Amino acid sequence: MKIDGTPEKRLFLSIISDYNLKTGLFELVDNALDMWITSGRPAGLVVRIGLNVDRQLISVRDNAGGVPEGLVRLLIAPGATRSQSSREVIGIFGVGGKRAGVALGEHVEVSTRYRREKSLQIDITNDWIQTDDWDLEVYEIPDITPGTTNVGISKVRQSFTEGDVEDIRKALGETYAWFLREGAAIELNGTEIAPVSFEAWAFPPDFLPRATTFEIEPADNGEKLSVTLKAGLIRDRDEVAENYGVYFFCNHRLIVKELRTRDVGYFVSGEAGVPHPDASLCRVIVDLQGPAELMPWNSNKSGINFSDAVFTHIRGRLIEFAGYFSTVSRRLKGDWPTSVYQYDSGQIEEMDAAEVLSSKKKVLPRPPRARRPSRMQMLLETNERIIRDQPWTLGLIEAMGAVDLLTKQRIETKNRMALILLDSNIEIAMKEFIVNNKTLFPVMKYTDTAIMNLFKSRTNVITEVTAHVKIPTTTLAKINHYYGLRNKLIHERATVGITDAQIADYRVTVEKVLRALFRLKFPT
Repeated sequence: MKIDGTPEKRLFLSIISDYNLKTGLFELVDNALDMWITSGRPAGLVVRIGLNVDRQLISVRDNAGGVPEGLVRLLIAPGATRSQSSREVIGIFGVGGKRAGVALGEHVEVSTRYRREKSLQIDITNDWIQTDDWDLEVYEIPDITPGTTNVGISKVRQSFTEGDVEDIRKALGETYAWFLREGAAIELNGTEIAPVSFEAWAFPPDFLPRATTFEIEPADNGEKLSVTLKAGLIRDRDEVAENYGVYFFCNHRLIVKELRTRDVGYFVSGEAGVPHPDASLCRVIVDLQGPAELMPWNSNKSGINFSDAVFTHIRGRLIEFAGYFSTVSRRLKGDWPTSVYQYDSGQIEEMDAAEVLSSKKKVLPRPPRARRPSRMQMLLETNERIIRDQPWTLGLIEAMGAVDLLTKQRIETKNRMALILLDSNIEIAMKEFIVNNKTLFPVMKYTDTAIMNLFKSRTNVITEVTAHVKIPTTTLAKINHYYGLRNKLIHERATVGITDAQIADYRVTVEKVLRALFRLKFPT
C-alpha cells in the first residue's frame, strides 16, 4: 500500500506564527545574499527594502542575479532549493523565502528576470492557499531590470509603525555587518544601512581579549564546522540596553545577541553567575562557519538550538570564557575608567586550539583578586532603593562617603575639614527634611523667606524637626557640642584642634540623625 505524501496547503498557514516583521524580512534578505555568495560575491549587490507605514506595504528588491525560468518553481515549492556551489550560506530550509512572504502578508507578488531573459511573475494569494491545487500560474510581464528579483507584499498580517522601521534599521546593521563590509549594500526606505560591530574590545594589559579557532565534526560524517570564540571586556557598555553576554553568528550572520541564559553559564554559580550590571563588561562572540545544514540555529534564524550537537561541542569552553570575563568585570567594578576603558587599543591574544580543546579546565589566567568595596560604594548600594525614592538623599550619602575618603588622606588639617563637612551635612539634612515633607511643612507657611530666616538659628531648626521626629537628647547634645567646635573654627581668634576620635564620634552622631530623618542605612 502506498500513501500520498504531498504536503497540504495548510503548511503555509501553520508557519505564520513563526515569523514577525523582522524575521520575515530578513529571510528575504538572506535569499538575496545567498545568491550573491554563490555567484562569487560580484560587485554592486544592492538589496532595497521598502516599508511604507502609511499604506502598510512591504517590498524587497535585489539585483543578485534573478531566477532562471527553469528554477522558478523554487519560489513556491516547499523544501525545494537550488544546489549551492558554496555551502557556507545562510539559507537552508528551502521554504524560508516563500513562507516568510506568506507570513508577512496575504498577497505576495514575486517578479524576477534572470540575466537578460524574459521577466516572470507569480502571485501567492489567500485564495490559492485555501485550495488543494498546487498549480500556480507563472506569467510573463514587461521586462524589469536584468538580474533582479522583486517581492511585493500587501494586506500585511501584522501592521508596523515608524518605530518598527527604526528597529529594523538598527537590526539590519547588526545582523548583516560582515556582508556590508564585504561589498553588499542594503537600503531601507532609500537610506543605506551602516554596519554595526560588536568588537569594541578593551585591552587592559593583564586581561586582554582572547580568541581561538578550531574545527569540530558534530555529525561524525566527515563534515566539519569552523568555530571561532572571542571574549573579553568591552568599551561600548550600554547600561540601558544591557548589551553584554553571548553573541552567535552563523556564516557571518548574527543569529542572537546579548544571550544570558543558563545554557551559556548565566544564573549558575561558579560560571557566569546571575546577570548583573557589575558583570556587564563581558562579551563572548561565537562565529560558526561551514555547511548551513549543520548550523544550530532555529528554523527562522532568531535563536540557537541548545540541544544541537554543535552547541554541546562548544558549550564548555564558551561557558569558561563567559564565566572568566564576568568575574574580571565584577572584580574591577568601581575602577572601570582607569582599569578598563582607558585601554582602547591593542591586540587580541590568540589561544592555541589544542590547549583550548584539551581536558584542562582552566586555559585563562587568574582573574584579579576580589576587592573590598569602598565605603562610598557600600553606602550607595545599601541605600539604593531609598535614593531612588528620595533622590535628595544622594548628596547626604555621598557626603558621608566623602568624610571617609577625607579621613584616609595624608593631610594635616583633614579633621578640621571633616568636622565642617559633617556639620554642614546635618544642617542640609534638616533643610531637606523640611522642604520635602510638604504635609508636615506646608509650602504656604514655609516659604523660601521663612526657611532662610529659620536657618539663622540652629536651635530653631532643631525645634521644628524634633516636633515631628524623635531624636535622643544625648544625640542633640552632641550636635550642639560639635556645632560649637565648628563655630570656634570659623568665628573665634584661636584655632581648636580636632582629634580622630571626635570625628569618628560626630560621624556616628550624624548617621543617627540621617537614619531618623530618612531611614538611611550605614553598614559597618
